[in-house]
Amino acid sequence: MMRWKTVGLAATVSIALTGLAACGGGDATSSGATNELTVWMMTGGPGDNKIVEDVTKQFHEKHPDVTVKVEVQQWDNIVTKLTTALASDNPPDIVEMGNTQTPLLTASGALADLTGDKGDFESSDKWLAGLAGPSTYQDKLYATPLYGGTKVVMYNKKMFAAAGIAKPPATVDELVADCSKLAQAHSKTPNFSAFYMPGQYWFAGMPFLFGKGGAIATENDGKWTATMSSAENQAGLAEWKKFQNACSTPSSTGANTDSPDQDQIFADSKAAMIYVKAWEPGAVKEKNAKTAADAGYFIMPGYQPNSPLPVIVAGSTIGIAAKSPNKDVAVDWLKAITSKSFQQTMTRTIHQLPIVPDFLPTTDVPDILKLGTQAATVSRALPATPGEATLETESYNEQFFAKIAKGGEIASSAQEYDKHATEAFNALSGPR
Repeated sequence: MMRWKTVGLAATVSIALTGLAACGGGDATSSGATNELTVWMMTGGPGDNKIVEDVTKQFHEKHPDVTVKVEVQQWDNIVTKLTTALASDNPPDIVEMGNTQTPLLTASGALADLTGDKGDFESSDKWLAGLAGPSTYQDKLYATPLYGGTKVVMYNKKMFAAAGIAKPPATVDELVADCSKLAQAHSKTPNFSAFYMPGQYWFAGMPFLFGKGGAIATENDGKWTATMSSAENQAGLAEWKKFQNACSTPSSTGANTDSPDQDQIFADSKAAMIYVKAWEPGAVKEKNAKTAADAGYFIMPGYQPNSPLPVIVAGSTIGIAAKSPNKDVAVDWLKAITSKSFQQTMTRTIHQLPIVPDFLPTTDVPDILKLGTQAATVSRALPATPGEATLETESYNEQFFAKIAKGGEIASSAQEYDKHATEAFNALSGPR
């Protein structure tokens, strides 16, 4: 889910993937089938909540004699743990993974081929692209989406009103203009940001490039080429720099969302806007309930009215070990957890986006989730290559966007990005 960090990932994964590929993975068999399913789920997701029992209950309607054992894993070092476990002769049957981790495993032979089962998953033709893309390798399906997450703008309604702003901005230019009004209204507040935007927040920066028609990379015959130097991307980087510099404090150009904590900044009324995940309003409420009560939400606007910036959809996927002897029954457990009925329970309970926009419940859903689901319909997927994880581990994307925010020369910086990212994207790629 783009929140894990593993030192030495590329070397560790390269060794592990070699072992997996040598096993000829991808086509699980039912030989040696057992009456027990071991399911690895990640902390913070549906497997870390009692609602996962609903999945097993539905599964038991068809397989009453199969025991299901759910084991919750931590995100730290999970890639190493997954690759080691899936290469063993006794792997967990089902594994959850972050969507940026998924290509490492789909390309390696670690996961069972689910292509023939895709049509049996409810509304699989409408899965969020940011989750379905990484789950696919060479036109074959090796995982299914589990839940999604994207971001929207959280704003202080009272601050907007005090600055004479009657409604959220309809375009990026209006947003920058509103930042000027807010800054003027709070000129006596030290370190005030109209829109606090850490320079390293590349999940917020990349949409500015998508909105100009840019893309991170292109793929041809299994080879990836980073395209940060394209005219579209360079135009988007210029817009990102203009927005970040105009709306946020100078000290934020090299910061990330955690240091300092952007939720604390908003709670302390040091910012009128922040770009948030679905759980962050709860964090703001814990810090300052009054400020949270004054909050509203809107989708990040685009360059033209009614055309928001495309977003990156993060989240988790879930797949079956290639070496699992229980693929046939494991598929039924996956069908249950990806079903509309469970996805709606999950959305109401842990406030994660359902994998199909149409699965969003009509009642008992916070406004931020409604907007997040709407925003996710205009999304772009990250490159479905194992090398994307390498960039993440290096915090390379974060450092690049911070460099631009600090005033780095766009053309030469983009060329450096393309050279490094292209090498990373192809380093762990290749035939299964």
